[in-house]
This record gives sequence, C-alpha cells and structure tokens, in this order.
Amino acid sequence: MSIIYNHQARKAGETVLNRIKALKIGQKMQDLPEELWHDSFRYYVKEDPNRKGGPNLRMIRLDPNQPSLTVTGYIYNKFVHPFYDRFITPREAARLQGFPDDLEFKGSLTSVQRQVGDAVPVELGEAIFRQLLQFAKRQVPHQIQFPALSLFSGAGGLEVANRNVCTADNSHFKTIACIEIEKDRCDTLKGYFGESFPIFEQDIQDISANTLLSACNIAPSDISLVYGGPPCQSFSQAGKQKGQHDPRGELIFEFLRIVKEISPPLFMMENVSNLKGIDKGRLLNAILEEMDTIGYHITYGVLNSAQYGNAQKRQRLIFLGSKKMYANSVVLPEPTHFEYLDLFGKPRFKTVLQAFIGLSEETD
Repeated sequence: MSIIYNHQARKAGETVLNRIKALKIGQKMQDLPEELWHDSFRYYVKEDPNRKGGPNLRMIRLDPNQPSLTVTGYIYNKFVHPFYDRFITPREAARLQGFPDDLEFKGSLTSVQRQVGDAVPVELGEAIFRQLLQFAKRQVPHQIQFPALSLFSGAGGLEVANRNVCTADNSHFKTIACIEIEKDRCDTLKGYFGESFPIFEQDIQDISANTLLSACNIAPSDISLVYGGPPCQSFSQAGKQKGQHDPRGELIFEFLRIVKEISPPLFMMENVSNLKGIDKGRLLNAILEEMDTIGYHITYGVLNSAQYGNAQKRQRLIFLGSKKMYANSVVLPEPTHFEYLDLFGKPRFKTVLQAFIGLSEETD
C-alpha cells in the first residue's frame, strides 16, 4: 500500500464539530440553525446596519457532484468533506489542485497549506503548456527540446503540468532551473523532482538573468520560454488589494525584468483574476505597457480551471507573450470541459467526488 502524504485534517472543537455535523451537502454557515452561528457571522447578518456583503466565514460542505470552490491556504477550517464530519485535508486540497499523490509537501502544516493554496491547478497548466508548445513547434518544427526557465516556482504546480505535456514526437519544454525564495517550497520541489533540474533558493530581486543562466551552463539565446506566477497576495481579496503599494506587487516587474534580460521567444505569467481591477485597471495597463515595451505581443484573459479538467472553479489571469518577430500571437487555450452535457458529448466538469476517489478517511 503506497503512502499518502499530507493527509491529516485540522482538528475541530466541540462547537465547530456540531456545526460540521449539522451541515448538509452544499450548505454554508447561514444554513445552520442560528444557535450554531459564529458570533461574528451573527453580527454581520443581524446587527451591523452598514454591512456590505457577508463576513469571511465560508464554511461549506462540499458538493461531491460539483467542482469545489477556489482552494486557498485558508480553506482548512472552511471546506467540510462531502461525507466525513471533518474539514478536508491538505492532500484532498492537493487532489482538487491536480497534484499527484506521490508529491509530498514539506514543512509545517501552515506552510503545507499555503503551498497547496498558492499553486496553479495542474490541469490548467497543462492546457497552457500544450498551447505554448504547439506555437513553439510551428516556429521551429524540427526542434524536440525547448529549454524553459521557471520563476516563483512555489510547490511545483506548473512544473508538474509541464512534465506531463509533450507531442507525439516527444517534443517538450525542458525546465532547466527553478527559482523560489521559500525553503519549504524548495524542499518540496527537490523531494519530488530530485536532480531533474537545479533549484535555486534565492530572491529573484538579488539575481540577474546572466548570473542565473551561467550557473546552469546555458546561454540566454537557448531559452525558449520563461514562465511563473509572481506572488499574488498583493492583488487578492485576502491581501486587501494593496497592489503596487505592497513590495510583493513589485515582483511582477521583477519577472518582466528577467524576461527582458533573456528575451525568450515566449513567456507565460499568471496571477489572480482580480489584478485586473486594481487601481481602476491602471496596474494592468502598466503591466501590458511594459510587456509591449520589451518586445512582445500579448494575449491575456481570465481562465476557469474547471473548464480544463480541474475539479475546482478557480479563476486565474493568464498572460501569454510571444516575440513581435512572429507574425501571429500565441492564443489562450479553448475550454475542454463544460458544466452541462451537450449534443457533442464534450466532457463535463470534474467533480469533488472524482478528485477524492481512492482516498481513505484520513491518516493519523
């Protein structure tokens, strides 16, 4: 029997356990008897005359026949298992993100939860890499291996996706290095990918592209793709949308600095969907202007991971850049999965139940 890593649920006290036991499929805090409401929830719902929306208490028993809501690092006292009276485990959250079971997340429980929550859904990553690879093959039909550099690699959702994508003739993007500042995430990458590529535990702000590529014994002209997701907390609801006023907001432009220094044929950058609305769209315009200035055609848009075979309705803002020397731009992938059956028999959304198949109740 294979080991299932990171499969322990957060323990609940008596009051929380009573709430969990009272929740039926798809129900949330407001569906519970009032005596089980959290005090802050009662205040927002019944006592705050100026309320605009509800509190951040999204306790919900997941519907096994639907994709889940967005997985973040904060759902481990909110997402209740469809059948068991407990919160979901990091491994179950990782299943919703598309991670393989043999990838062990390293570090403390809090670190593991953040690693899972910050990741790009694997199936969405696969769809993007397939699109990029098709474009690269059209430009250089006889090339088999396309070197790629990963920035802000996190726990490796995009690396897993990239590894899973190749063409019939075995053409693929070969990751030549990952750069990630957090030790636990580097340990996760090293534990799973071993010596497949070097993993630099370093702040991207302290390194130049030339220094990085020299350490990998590869020339900038050999890189086909730079990809990654600069930290998104500055632009998320949880991060209170500080944007560029938060130092993490500057990391997008550090990503683009590396792209400029290498000048690869292609790049891919992802972030949270509501980056588009920060500062009334001024941040997005600044990003697009910089991408144009450094020489790229840009296609961008918000993609829903459920539409690409992931068991989660997670929205990500995707930027695809292709050098202006190409006549055409690389385009976003078309959806492959749909909420309802149609006449053409296209696949339906993957469900929580499908994602959890084969997992025991939990390990000790």
